[in-house]
Amino acid sequence: MKHINEMPYFLRAIYSNINWERTQFPSWLKEGELPSCIIRDLRADNNALSLWEISDDKSNLLDIVAAFVSLRKDIKYDFDYALLSANYLDELSFTHSKKPAKTAYRDMNHYHRNVSNLSINNVVYFAHLLSRHGEFDRMGWKDIEARLKEAYTRGQLDLKKMKPELKQQLGISE
Repeated sequence: MKHINEMPYFLRAIYSNINWERTQFPSWLKEGELPSCIIRDLRADNNALSLWEISDDKSNLLDIVAAFVSLRKDIKYDFDYALLSANYLDELSFTHSKKPAKTAYRDMNHYHRNVSNLSINNVVYFAHLLSRHGEFDRMGWKDIEARLKEAYTRGQLDLKKMKPELKQQLGISE
């Protein structure tokens, strides 16, 4: 069995780290409650949450973020995310399965996972897990832009899947 520090992480894209910062929670919340605005970050599709597997040393983190961003049209934005150690999902019997993504960054699509068969109670519990055990961070646009350009140079991007605005921003033409 792997030790906790050898477990991979799961990345969940979020809209804003500030919504998860306990010091920013409204004063009227009771102990243990979470603000309702974070539900935006946990939108489920077909009763499943979309996650990305990040290696235990986080060596694929920038590539995964670049893959996620490769589908965006809104460019030049930093990327907020939360990482949760896989052991929290495994211990709680959340079912996660491989579901290859359809991003422009072909080599990263196999890292996509779905946590499926979720009830609203499961989503709320997942929110509490993230709030208590998640690592919240932001990746800057310049790093993401550089990685996307590198992936393009290496021939790893499917340009047909990229929005024209993003290709223009990156200086990529077909």
